[in-house]
Amino acid sequence: MPAGLSRFGAEERRRLAVEACRMLERLRRHGAGPDGSVSRLVYTPEWQAAMDEVALWLSEGGLEVRTDAVGSRFGRLAGELPEVVLTGSHMDSVRGGGAYDGVLGVVMAGCAVRWLAAHLGRPRRTLEVFANCEEESSRFHCNFWGSRALAGLIEPGESERLRDASGTSLAEAMSACGFDPARIPEARRSDLVAYLEPHIEQGPVLFQANQVIGVVDRIVGLRMLTVDLDGMAGHAGTIPMAHRRDALTGAAEVALGTERIARRRGAPTVATVGSLVVQPGGFNQVPGAAELTIDFRHPEEQVLDELESELRQLVAGVAASRNLTARVERRLGQRPVHFDERLCAALEAACAEAAVPWRRMPSHAGHDAQLIGTLCPAAMFFVPSRDGHSHRPDERTEPEHIGAGIEVLVRALVQIAYAEP
Repeated sequence: MPAGLSRFGAEERRRLAVEACRMLERLRRHGAGPDGSVSRLVYTPEWQAAMDEVALWLSEGGLEVRTDAVGSRFGRLAGELPEVVLTGSHMDSVRGGGAYDGVLGVVMAGCAVRWLAAHLGRPRRTLEVFANCEEESSRFHCNFWGSRALAGLIEPGESERLRDASGTSLAEAMSACGFDPARIPEARRSDLVAYLEPHIEQGPVLFQANQVIGVVDRIVGLRMLTVDLDGMAGHAGTIPMAHRRDALTGAAEVALGTERIARRRGAPTVATVGSLVVQPGGFNQVPGAAELTIDFRHPEEQVLDELESELRQLVAGVAASRNLTARVERRLGQRPVHFDERLCAALEAACAEAAVPWRRMPSHAGHDAQLIGTLCPAAMFFVPSRDGHSHRPDERTEPEHIGAGIEVLVRALVQIAYAEP
């Protein structure tokens, strides 16, 4: 163990937790709403202010700061070797979200690498803090924009095609912030050898179990179907019940059937009907058309195949019994991702050294690590969020859990970046 690690104890944890919480409060101001929420969407003035603030903080900690072609910030602690160990998360938020999702991972990574720079000095492998420009797809449906840029997965012309609710293209929004969309390919990285992403748990498992760290060894697969049901609209008072082709009641039956299928499968299966649009939409009109989405997730690809088959059969059966026309289209399909076992083991060893309670667990939400994991070995760890809250104003991680997470990250980075490759 490097001599500098002997400095780590309860007092150092508390000090770093205080530093992290102060930084979170500074960042919370950018996009703050009157209800305590945070709305910080990519390429907005609030986003720009937060990115500048985190860049200044990293620079003040002795790190060399740079900005890539899509606006992500990196705080670099140069090592003896050019290969890079990356750690961090995303800076953007959902609309009306909280101050911890994504940003806490950036702040924990910044605290860890700043501490290493001050106490252990130059690593063998170069360390970089990653303040990712965009992950949430809250302004544009751009699906992990910052990490896709690192992986070289942004398609030509994509920034021109994607538009926000006001009609502004992503390319126009980039240009307004001083970024040239033509240079997006320059963000691609070929020097990464490991990625560790700290993040709040976006569920209640750790909180309910009173555990501090969740070592994430996989991200479950996700699929999303859109279902269009067409019946016949008409007057709510004059069409007899026996002659109705009501698309909304068909959609309701599909929604209940989806829940029934997921409950029958049991954990870790989840399925959600998250949106429903009905036409014509009048209180005195029989609904003639309905469109709904079905989001379903599981760690195994074979089970996802089986679930999709069951759901398609459910829709076909409902349509036939109610004399409706049905169309089902898969709009999203993300395969399950398994993280690097050696990095997971490094996180577990760090938890043991720090005497921090931990457990292995999957993530049921998508994260940057699944994209960066196509470039290099990757893993994640969670810290608890009070009551499992996420994407809402009352997100909160207790300071003692933040301090413990920073120590775990420091110890894991020592294994990965300071030891002989």
